[in-house]
Amino acid sequence: MSIVNDTMQEITDPVALADDSCWFCNDSLRDAPPPGGWLIEDKHWRVGAAPATYAIPGAVILEARRHVLDQAAFNESERRDYADVTGRVIGAIRASTGCDRVYQWATMDAYPHFHLWLLPWWTDSTERGPAYLSASVLNITPDENATARAAKSIATELGATA
Repeated sequence: MSIVNDTMQEITDPVALADDSCWFCNDSLRDAPPPGGWLIEDKHWRVGAAPATYAIPGAVILEARRHVLDQAAFNESERRDYADVTGRVIGAIRASTGCDRVYQWATMDAYPHFHLWLLPWWTDSTERGPAYLSASVLNITPDENATARAAKSIATELGATA
């Protein structure tokens, strides 16, 4: 695998740009891989279903492969790919869940590493906006089976295998 860093130098290993103390950079800090495995794993991005204990079924987390805080730190190639990968994932979530919208949420609070939460939203939801985002990740009843089904469906929509 080959990527280009901010100074446009060729880097053959994206892990070389990692922070070993970062949960997103260091796979050994994770409890497990995402449910169903990685939906997308390329030179710039990894996309996985959020674990059932983290969010509602159908929620997905897109994370930068490189240790960067936010879009301001993206290199040119990451900026070009970001809209494409985000659009593909949003389309797959909509097709898989039947949701009306996909909310996007990025805080980089616990780890200063770019990651974007993508959460399905339906017009008949009781909450909207920030209240919906909170309700989708706090005090949820984990449903491992529904999360696994959603991950598999999203993977199918993306043309991946989960």
